Amino acid sequence: MKRAERSLKRRREMLEAYYQTLLDEGLQGASIAKIARRLDVPPSLLIHYFGTKEQMTIELADYLLEVFHKTYGDKLAAIADPRARLLVILDELFGPEYHQLLDDRAFYACFYLSLTHPKVRQAYAALYDSSLELVETAIRECMEAGVIPRDDPHELAMTVKAMEEGYAFLIGGGADEAVKATMGEVLRERTTRLLGLDAGG
Repeated sequence: MKRAERSLKRRREMLEAYYQTLLDEGLQGASIAKIARRLDVPPSLLIHYFGTKEQMTIELADYLLEVFHKTYGDKLAAIADPRARLLVILDELFGPEYHQLLDDRAFYACFYLSLTHPKVRQAYAALYDSSLELVETAIRECMEAGVIPRDDPHELAMTVKAMEEGYAFLIGGGADEAVKATMGEVLRERTTRLLGLDAGG
């Protein structure tokens, strides 16, 4: 393994340890000393790699959002048939599992940081844009194939994303699993009808 690859692997191990420490201690309590203790390394090693906890938090946001996107985005984009892809996208967006990849405590801790740090804000914007593009592309291709009625694919994609983000907010904070599932089913069905997509066809 090349030196750069070893360094990247080590950084990711440290970021994963930070993530777990953040879940246990919260953003304020997740000190470099506690992260180092979890890894059984001296705190100076983390300082060598990241410099400050602030920089480590910025890189954690980038890393977590990259994992979040790659786990779903690449898989969904690879579905060739636009109708099948759009249906699977809706299944994912309005299913609890999609929103449980990242713990809410970590997601919102990093999101809070985005309010004051442009780099973190850019990472969140990039995640939104890539997700929006995934939905919009599937909608546009369905329209071109005559699967759904012609409309403005960008506006429809924004509407779908707004409904999905509302769903994510409503099921956060430990909502009952049955409630999560029911809400997801209702929103998915409403979205399917909004798009003019007959799920049974």
